[in-house]
Amino acid sequence: MKDLIQSIKEARYVWVCGNGGSSATAEHLTSDLFSKGIKAICLNSNTAIMTMIANDFGYEYVFSKQLEVIADCNDLLITISCSGGSSNILFALETADALDMNTYSFETFTKDRDYEKLEDKHLKFAHKIKKLL
Repeated sequence: MKDLIQSIKEARYVWVCGNGGSSATAEHLTSDLFSKGIKAICLNSNTAIMTMIANDFGYEYVFSKQLEVIADCNDLLITISCSGGSSNILFALETADALDMNTYSFETFTKDRDYEKLEDKHLKFAHKIKKLL
């Protein structure tokens, strides 16, 4: 946790993304970071850009294409996903790696596929991040 907080503080921008319920948590975390003076942007918040990318390139690129255009090596990408296997999350992580960005992924499923339990855990973790900033 200490390393994550330090990465957030040192990042030029913090990019956050998720799908479904995790997209709501990504937006929540982004607003919490912003309230603490962190330059944070939620990749799943701009529907015009997302739908253009989905239409022109494919849904799997809705996050990675945004990073390609705007992000750089001094940024941090935080992904929030229950499965951890969504192609758009994986492509975002791949792009962040290619840009030499720092990355952090919230915990994903192990053996128990209880969405509600893990989504609650993600939100609690987001609140803990805000408290520690």
